[in-house]
Amino acid sequence: MPATSPPKHPLAPSTALRPALLALSSLLVVQLLFGVWPVIAVLVMEHVSPRVLIGTRLLGAAPLLLLLVRPWRFGMSWREILSCAGLGFLGIALNQILFVEGLARSTPLNSAILGCLIPVYTAGLALLLGRERPRPLRLVGLALGLGGALFLVGAERLDLGPDRMLGNLMLMSNTFVYSAYLVLARPLFAKYGALPVLTWVFAWAVPMGLPYAWHDMVSLDWAHQPPIVWGGLAYIVFGATILAYVLNAVALRHVTASTVAVFVYLQPLITGVVADRVLATRPDWHAWVSAGLIFAGIALVTREGTRRLRKVPERPSA
Repeated sequence: MPATSPPKHPLAPSTALRPALLALSSLLVVQLLFGVWPVIAVLVMEHVSPRVLIGTRLLGAAPLLLLLVRPWRFGMSWREILSCAGLGFLGIALNQILFVEGLARSTPLNSAILGCLIPVYTAGLALLLGRERPRPLRLVGLALGLGGALFLVGAERLDLGPDRMLGNLMLMSNTFVYSAYLVLARPLFAKYGALPVLTWVFAWAVPMGLPYAWHDMVSLDWAHQPPIVWGGLAYIVFGATILAYVLNAVALRHVTASTVAVFVYLQPLITGVVADRVLATRPDWHAWVSAGLIFAGIALVTREGTRRLRKVPERPSA
């Protein structure tokens, strides 16, 4: 009598659903890492310039990824490797430079408000390029999440004064290029996985972004920096850069770019909680209302994707 396989636990996820659970778990960790990083950056930038942060992220992440991953082993064509140069320019070099320079000419509040455009831009680009279809639940979820995030940070407090115009335009451009990166990178991540593609992306970003940061890095007195700088830079390189970008790429392999982007709405909540503990700022009732709207929006956007994965038949074992 042939042996029968033990019955599956009723709560165990199916093989088809596991990629979605992995992607959503990865995205939650990414938002935690990115949500903490502004608070860490504020503490570190009391001692070093923003350009040092960018240079450290590039020089810390790219060589380590090249050493550990060795992306040339994965059979990517030269055309695909060159396309990673464009992704490195958009998602790493130009993205970071626009953010830092925009923040220097605007305000952190403006940055938080304009950052809420990332999911909107991402969904719009994905629809325009034919990468995703317009689905009612997803559009309603994006609107709910956007409303919650703007309610949290206070959209009416956006400073549109003439002295902030250039900075605001740079921050808006920053959100657009990062959205373009999410949409354009997804096919390569889906084909080769997170590590080889992301390694080439960072490798190309080094020669593009390092000239911007080089002067500040070589003129800094590294030997006399306090522990907060070394600890903060270590977190920025290993947590908010390598781990966050890798997990984001893992998620892009399994879910749509707009699903990845809608999780950005969690970052103001996480930053607010961390700031409460570290910078002694207190969240008010707005935070709890915003949290409800944001989580409802994320639930609607992600529900459809996981429901479609349940309908995919499991691959028979060989």
